[in-house]
Amino acid sequence: MIYLTTEEHRKVVERLVFLHSSVTNVDLHPAGAEYTSLMVCFGLHSRGVAESTLTLHDRFGTEWFPTTACYVMLRSLFEVDVTAHYIAKDPANRSRMYVDFEKVTDKKMLDAINRHRMSQEPTWREGLQLLYEHAYASRQAEIEASYAGVRRQFEDKNGRMARSWSGKSLYTMAKEVNHLEAYEIYYAELSSFAHVNVALADRFLRVKGLAGRGGPAWSMRAREFDVAHAFRYAAIFFTCFLELFGNELKLWDALKVRACWDFPEAKNRDPGYA
Repeated sequence: MIYLTTEEHRKVVERLVFLHSSVTNVDLHPAGAEYTSLMVCFGLHSRGVAESTLTLHDRFGTEWFPTTACYVMLRSLFEVDVTAHYIAKDPANRSRMYVDFEKVTDKKMLDAINRHRMSQEPTWREGLQLLYEHAYASRQAEIEASYAGVRRQFEDKNGRMARSWSGKSLYTMAKEVNHLEAYEIYYAELSSFAHVNVALADRFLRVKGLAGRGGPAWSMRAREFDVAHAFRYAAIFFTCFLELFGNELKLWDALKVRACWDFPEAKNRDPGYA
């Protein structure tokens, strides 16, 4: 086990970003254009999250690091990694399902707008009527026809639309691609910030004064471990994705990605130092 400092985890992220940015062209994967395009898009999203984490730290520093915004971004990085691994197990079929699910989301939005543009609330009624007229009226027939072409894939026997493209929860997909531990440990913490539960509130609660006699106060200052966690999560999730990305598109092997974690001076370090 190698224990890295916060600065070393940040350096891992920088190296991973540089590795991904070195890609200038990819060959078409045997599974087809949809799968190839999805992997490229997932890669760009993942790099964007990693670069944004670096930029936020540069801009705000450690003390005022915007923990909430960063953790929500990193949550999406984990979701991309799980989704990419799940699709890679049956790339031709699952990438097509992933792409086709846009027709379901379009249909759901159209149905919701049609329901609520008759709202009893005037502002909603007027606003949604405008949205329908300018963005959906001319496309309604196309949206309905597109959905009709895929509905058998995404409806149950009672005609209910699927809630996700795969018909499975992220938990189930994570379990199937051997990401269960990361889901239950890392993703659970990051989800506290996405769902605004008590963990988010507690993170910013401080006690003022000697022995707490000053009472509670709110502060947006990051705690000592926030930046460390952000770069550790970014490094772990991006590493996992880039190993898959490089293998699927024949760009590099896992050893090249893992080399981004190489810090010879850390090999015999006391864990207490990190």
